[in-house]
Amino acid sequence: MAVRVVDREALKRAVARSTRESAQLERRIVPTGFVRSERVKRFLAERSQRS
Repeated sequence: MAVRVVDREALKRAVARSTRESAQLERRIVPTGFVRSERVKRFLAERSQRS
């Protein structure tokens, strides 16, 4: 098999596309403009402080 040279930008695009499509398959897409509630922000802040 021949060795292929892939530039860094092409690799970044492939990774981004793969991640986006994987999230879509698993129904983990967050709508554009989504804003977390204050309650969720506090919950996440508390969790990050414990770690």
